[in-house]
Amino acid sequence: MVKRQASVCFLFISSVCFRLVVEGEVQFPEPPFNNRNVDIIDTRSMDVFRAQSLNGKYLSSLRKLILEAESRGGPHLRPSIISNIAIKIKTKHAPGLQVSSLLVDALLDILSTRGYKKNQIFLVDRDELSLARAGFSSPRKVNNLYQGYEVISSHNPNYFNPTWLHDSPMPPTIHDRARFFLQYPLDRLMRVAEERKSYLPSILFLNDVFWINLSVAMDHLSLGIEGASANMTTGAISNHQRFLNKPTLAPATVAEILAIPELWESRLYSIMDLTQYQFANSGKFDAEFLGRESTLLLSENPLSVDRAALSVLTTKRKELGFIERKSEELLLFQYAKELGLGDALKAKVYNVQ
Repeated sequence: MVKRQASVCFLFISSVCFRLVVEGEVQFPEPPFNNRNVDIIDTRSMDVFRAQSLNGKYLSSLRKLILEAESRGGPHLRPSIISNIAIKIKTKHAPGLQVSSLLVDALLDILSTRGYKKNQIFLVDRDELSLARAGFSSPRKVNNLYQGYEVISSHNPNYFNPTWLHDSPMPPTIHDRARFFLQYPLDRLMRVAEERKSYLPSILFLNDVFWINLSVAMDHLSLGIEGASANMTTGAISNHQRFLNKPTLAPATVAEILAIPELWESRLYSIMDLTQYQFANSGKFDAEFLGRESTLLLSENPLSVDRAALSVLTTKRKELGFIERKSEELLLFQYAKELGLGDALKAKVYNVQ
């Protein structure tokens, strides 16, 4: 009951003080980049488009999904309209559960066919080692390329910007606290200050960059699903571990970071690959709980994609006797709605042939 009351209180404060939440948690340079603003109620489509991807062949299905989304008012992927694209991939649990290189290849093929040059597109993920395990880069190499496209991890000095951060009083994990101690052994004040900060992946939204989000789905106790929304937030920021196991803080953090105007307004599409997904054993890879469905999901809204993917995980969990993750009870979707990111529970799913 106490937790429920705390959740209601949080939602009320978020709704009434939206701008205070964003500006209090994140420090912005002045003036805001491109003067973008997130609407209190987002006006872009929340529709989800679904297609089959048979035998690991993504190109045809992905092309159909993008064309369908564009025909219904989604952003057109043209160099004359959108000059620079960052493709955020998910490799956190590689090599067991990751974005397939075949899906990345299909997207790069489509963008190349539309006239994009290799210097206009780059691949991004936070962890250098997971990128290497997934086959997208080589560890300890300064300039990494995949099929001729630049691959950037948080080791790149351009990944973070010291001005852009999420500030939270939550303490770091023991591992992160030890890292800060080694980094600032004689400066306690600096350690305490850095413990509060999670730096944002500014490479995804500064300098006229727009992002495409490629993700896979994993069961998560605090979020309900670790998917597209997590990939762009806790899957991209620094000092992220302190949020993940907190039932209230984890979904609040994901929603708050998504609601940062510069990040939110730089989105193009979120794409979820359900060829392989994990439906149980929250937060860590476990091959025993892998499911498979030859399906691709695409939406302008990462929360809509997560909601659609969650229904697949929930069906599998019910079949095998696991506790159901009810989307209407998940704080992630509630907080996101209160912050003006749309009501994912009302998102419509359309099959694309």
